[in-house]
Amino acid sequence: MGMSTFKNIFLSKFVYKTAKLDIPESKKVGILYRVVQLCVIGYVIGWVFVIEKGYQAVEESIQSSVITKVKGVVSINSSTTGLSLWGPEDYVIPPHGEANFFITTSVTEIPNQTLTKCAESDTVLDGRCSDHDDCPPGETVTAGHGIKTGRCLKKNRNDTGTCEIHGWCPCEEGQKSDVLEKAENFTIYIKNFIRFPRFSFSKSNIRETQDKTYLKKCKYDELVHPYCPIFRLGDIINKTGHRFQDIAQAGGAIGILINWDCNLDIGSSQCHPKYSFIRLDLNTTVNSITTFNFRYARYYKNATGHDYRTLFKVYGIRFHIMVHGKAGKFNIIPTLVNFGSGVGLLGVGSYFCDLVLLYIIKYRDEYRKRKYESIKADRPRCIWVLT
Repeated sequence: MGMSTFKNIFLSKFVYKTAKLDIPESKKVGILYRVVQLCVIGYVIGWVFVIEKGYQAVEESIQSSVITKVKGVVSINSSTTGLSLWGPEDYVIPPHGEANFFITTSVTEIPNQTLTKCAESDTVLDGRCSDHDDCPPGETVTAGHGIKTGRCLKKNRNDTGTCEIHGWCPCEEGQKSDVLEKAENFTIYIKNFIRFPRFSFSKSNIRETQDKTYLKKCKYDELVHPYCPIFRLGDIINKTGHRFQDIAQAGGAIGILINWDCNLDIGSSQCHPKYSFIRLDLNTTVNSITTFNFRYARYYKNATGHDYRTLFKVYGIRFHIMVHGKAGKFNIIPTLVNFGSGVGLLGVGSYFCDLVLLYIIKYRDEYRKRKYESIKADRPRCIWVLT
């Protein structure tokens, strides 16, 4: 290869090349081309930029803090302990206002338990016995209330008895639960602080108002008070599609979802939370073994210095407050990226029209010949010189 060949190759890099344009005079194809273009333009403008706000930089890593406070007082007239008054410090666990908390709606109370010997409950399978050999001393009763002493206690000689145990007596014997009447009128105050670090934007779900009595008199209502952070317990349960009286007997788990969808181009005053409520556990009934309950005790000393306690078996509703959100603000980079993608999509119209012209229309063979030209290069001749 000579210098002229290298020169031609070098100069060819600086030559501008353009595509050949064919103009088929077909109104149907022309209409198809414009319809496809209009669809692409509508998608880019309507969906990408208007609905999805493709001109914004978006952040979904929301930082959140939740503080709760429950209010309401009810009375319980128990057959074992008489009349008692329950406030938030009694039925809210834990009482210091976390994002996950438990509200007692039904309680079984076993008062004045002392550490002594007594018969195991006959509802405990491992506590049943026929003779003393079924109650080896020192063995813990599986799912029971104490340690076996070695004695089998029977009411009659031929009956099945229960092992004597050392534990907190008397044991639970299927006592009836007392429902906290009108517990559906309890109110839950949810204070939520959120922050989007990318935009240095912070806000809370408490309405900005000059009325200092607003929080004392409002209750959340999707239509009347959509920005009030105080919720009635019964209304929350109803919004999940369940009746409060049904879930109060067996207990359950409720999710309170707070969603923040903030368009910071409009302004922070238009950034508001939206609440939704769902039941997280399976539908349970009073007779189901999957009821939501647990036990705790309060300990005391009598005048002689001996310990005794009151045992509580409580049913109730566990609340899980979950915060999600995203914020968007204008940014030139996503704007240019989405605009460039839209311009590129306009080429889809040419692709579809080419398919129609090459494979569908009547004169497709003629169009194919004009669009694609085959050039056969002459084979070079080699001249041999013999000397």
